Amino acid sequence: MISYQRIGIFGRSQSGKSTLLDQIMRKHKRAVLFDAIDERATVAAREGYTEVTDINELQERIDRDYASGFRFWFHPAYDADLVQSLSDLSTLLLDIQTQYADLHGTANRPSIALAVDEMADCFPNHILRKGQDAFSNMCRMGRHKGIHLIGASQRPAEVSTKFRGQLEKRFIFSLTEPRDLEVVEKMGGVNGKEFSETVRLLRRLEYIRLENGELTFGDIRA
Repeated sequence: MISYQRIGIFGRSQSGKSTLLDQIMRKHKRAVLFDAIDERATVAAREGYTEVTDINELQERIDRDYASGFRFWFHPAYDADLVQSLSDLSTLLLDIQTQYADLHGTANRPSIALAVDEMADCFPNHILRKGQDAFSNMCRMGRHKGIHLIGASQRPAEVSTKFRGQLEKRFIFSLTEPRDLEVVEKMGGVNGKEFSETVRLLRRLEYIRLENGELTFGDIRA
């Protein structure tokens, strides 16, 4: 039985978080990457993603390639409302998976991996307007619809707790901002202060994996 996971990746700029995100996404036959940053273009092309900027075009392409597999980079326009764009994408993917299960049965439904980079910009830690909460449903229900969810951010303190609170697995790279370290301290439980200090001292490309209350040190170069 497939275990659909919700994974968080947190770390300052150039710490290695986006590299790890790409490594995780390579394992999936059906993948959608949400990232509004133009600089993603070179890496997205190298990783085999096709850039799509319109949600209706994305739906058409997924419908066409669902059986064979796909890799799409959903890249909203520079002036788009990123919160709304992520909500619309979440609605689309949840609907696609629901419709397939209705037609062919849940056991026959293939999985989709959704990766969201720079989450502080598209799922911030404040109250969202009505109609922008579909990603909240994705955080709660995505795994029941056959969707793996991977989110990354430089600023975990600015990412909604509706995402952070649903994670089964966290990869934490070096962080230095006090508010982010406070979040890390809470993740560490009774040993939170020691954990937070360890995270602060991590070198580039080193991380700590937190899963089921257990801490494991890692390095994406290994």
